[in-house]
Amino acid sequence: MRRRDFIAAFSSAALVWPPATRAQQSGDAHYFHALEDIKRGYGKISHPSEAARADYIARLVRLREQAARLKTETWQTIDAEIKQHPAPADSDSKALSNRLVGKWRSPRHDYLYRADGTWTMLPVEPDITHGTWRIAGNQYFDTAASDPPQTRRYTVILIGRRDFVFTDREVVFYETRLK
Repeated sequence: MRRRDFIAAFSSAALVWPPATRAQQSGDAHYFHALEDIKRGYGKISHPSEAARADYIARLVRLREQAARLKTETWQTIDAEIKQHPAPADSDSKALSNRLVGKWRSPRHDYLYRADGTWTMLPVEPDITHGTWRIAGNQYFDTAASDPPQTRRYTVILIGRRDFVFTDREVVFYETRLK
């Protein structure tokens, strides 16, 4: 390709990019402002209850779902905010464990968490990935049945009727309850 052809091709591409970029920035601005509104509302509560914190996280999760679906960059800012509000360290382990029992969907797989502290990737088939789990305070421990077994520790942010949100301090993980 000659230099002139390259410049012409580049100029044509540049005419297409700005509107897409503006739309991306516009979407980001919308979600950023929505995030700020949600944060401001939560910040007005002088001593938020656990119910208020759980509601705040659930609202952030819904906003994050929308931002990620539209491929805006704001989801990263939302994740950073969510990480700052883990479940209390002295959370009722039994209550959280009871809430976790059931079927959940992550972006990659579906899982079944059983009351006996075992989990299985769905659908249940021979040799499917499985292991054990437990909750202590706001810490979620997941052990994969591998050789050698690998246990990972996460901090619970929310286990609600709809959402299971936890973090390894770097990444926030999201699972949604299946009916």
